[in-house]
Amino acid sequence: MQLCGYNLKQGKLSREEFRDLFEKRFDSIRAFIWYRCSDEDLASDIAQDVFTKVWEKGMNVHPDKDKNLLYKIASDMLITRLRHRRVELNFRNSVMAEKEDVTPEDNVQFNQIADSFSRALAAMSEGQREVFLMSRFERLKYDEISHRLGIGVKAVEKRMNGALRLLREKIGKNGKY
Repeated sequence: MQLCGYNLKQGKLSREEFRDLFEKRFDSIRAFIWYRCSDEDLASDIAQDVFTKVWEKGMNVHPDKDKNLLYKIASDMLITRLRHRRVELNFRNSVMAEKEDVTPEDNVQFNQIADSFSRALAAMSEGQREVFLMSRFERLKYDEISHRLGIGVKAVEKRMNGALRLLREKIGKNGKY
C-alpha cells in the first residue's frame, strides 16, 4: 500500500522513498536546527546525521508523523552536541584553573588528554554518552537518569559501566592519565 509516495509495509524505506523524504524534509530540519543554534555548519551536520540515522536504523517513517519524528531526532542530536561542547569547555576550564603557571608542556599534555577524552566520548554509543554526561556533568543519580530516559536503573548502570570502561581504555592506557 502506498500513501503520499511512502510504502506503508513494515520494514525499511526504499531508496526512492528515502530520497523523497530527504528532499521533502532536509531544508526544514536544517532551518529548525539553525534557528536554535545559529551555526550553519552545525545545523547542516546535524540535519545530515538525522537522515543518516533514519537510513542506518532502517526506520519505517510514517508519512503523517515523519516531520515530528525527524524534528525530535534533530533536537536530541543538537542537545547531545551542545552538551558535548559544554563538557569539553568545562574540562578545559577546570584543568586550566588548577594550574597557575601553565607551561607549553602543560598545554601539550592538556591537549592530548582533551583529545583522548573527546575521542572516547565520540566512541561511546549514544546511550552510554547520554548516561555518562547526565551522571558526571549534570550530577544526576541513576534513578533520576532512569526516570528521565524512561529506562530501568539496571540499563543505566550497564550503560555507565560501558562508558567508564571505554574511558579507561582510551584515556587510562598505561596509567598515563
